[in-house]
Amino acid sequence: MRTMSAGGLEFTRELQRTIDAKRTFGRHPLWMAIQAGTLPRPSLQTWAVQFFLQVREFPRAVSALHTSCPFTDERVTLAESLYEEETGHLSGCNVSHPELFIRFGAGLGLSREALVDAQPFAGTAALIDWFVNATREQSFLEGAAAINLAAEGQVPGAFAPFARALERHYGLTHEQVAFWDIHEQADRDHSDIGDHIVLRHATTPEWREKIRRSLSRSLDLWWEFFDDIERHL
Repeated sequence: MRTMSAGGLEFTRELQRTIDAKRTFGRHPLWMAIQAGTLPRPSLQTWAVQFFLQVREFPRAVSALHTSCPFTDERVTLAESLYEEETGHLSGCNVSHPELFIRFGAGLGLSREALVDAQPFAGTAALIDWFVNATREQSFLEGAAAINLAAEGQVPGAFAPFARALERHYGLTHEQVAFWDIHEQADRDHSDIGDHIVLRHATTPEWREKIRRSLSRSLDLWWEFFDDIERHL
């Protein structure tokens, strides 16, 4: 971790508190029901279909971040992230992350067509629209806060226990839950908030306020995404 000013350290802690306070992956009632094994399989299938729709669009958000990134070293990191999203070659799964999720869906009894031909609920569509807006219409730092910190920043410590719960309660195999295990490590690498590019470059009050707004908007939309699925169950 690079040396940071006292103000930078406090801003880091503030953003971490914001993420922790509304951590959809691990704290939303729907996620908790799945992890406890109390969500019926048909409802789990509905949730999985909607989750897949945003998984399919996520690599495009990473690509847009790479395109807008003005920092050479960070572009390399984003290029590696995009390569992994689209190929799985860095993690060794050797399929794209959306394809890996399709394997998870198959374990739940969902056909490929049920996933790829599905229509998004309103909350899902709003989240996907936000991926586009945050990475193409806002600054790079705001986009990175929305995608790297708000989304990937929630994953470490949440996805691996979730994978074990899916195995335990829904009879899935280790191979079928690989999507969750691979992201546990990959997103830990991408979202280390203490040494993140957002914290290194958002050093003025104006930039920090922009980051707060982008992060909060992203977290709100993730929560509403889960809320909207729950309303359909």
